[in-house]
Amino acid sequence: MGLVILLFALLAPLLLAGCFNPFLTAGNTAADVGTMGAEERRLYNIAEDYTIKSEITNKYFDETMLMEINTDVYEGRVMLTGAVTKAATKQKAELIARRVKGVREIFNEIQVTTNGGVNASTKDFSIEIKLKFNLLAAKGISSLNFRWRSVHGVVYFIGGAQSREELNKVIVLAREMDGVRKVVSHIRIRPKKGS
Repeated sequence: MGLVILLFALLAPLLLAGCFNPFLTAGNTAADVGTMGAEERRLYNIAEDYTIKSEITNKYFDETMLMEINTDVYEGRVMLTGAVTKAATKQKAELIARRVKGVREIFNEIQVTTNGGVNASTKDFSIEIKLKFNLLAAKGISSLNFRWRSVHGVVYFIGGAQSREELNKVIVLAREMDGVRKVVSHIRIRPKKGS
């Protein structure tokens, strides 16, 4: 019972994460918590990233921006994605995220567009789910070290690759998927241990 309460306490603020489909976010969050030990990030990095994401999410909730913007954080690097109708909203979202303690870098990939609706969200949700399965099944890719979002067929990545080869595999795999128009990578290559 204590473990359930602990997991709920960890997940509660994150279940509100800005995503077009709350079920995907809840599933990703639960998977993230369950696989923390297998990631390349250190435990304190993971905890810090969740704190940053939670704080940004709460601020977006206060500004009624939560349903438009997705926030992914990896080692203090924040990737903002989603679709808004005004450039001012995109700028405001970045300003809010910049003010959060621990944020080292921001990639503001929020699209300003009038295109959207359920149909666009469903296609992107389908791309994200298929990509998750493809990355899990691919040899030479540790999918736990990557976060991704699809917005109007553009797939955005953030995370840490073990090598240039792994990074290339991830990008090629995403590019070859049906419905993917473009791939944008904010994945960094980890320095080799001891170098």
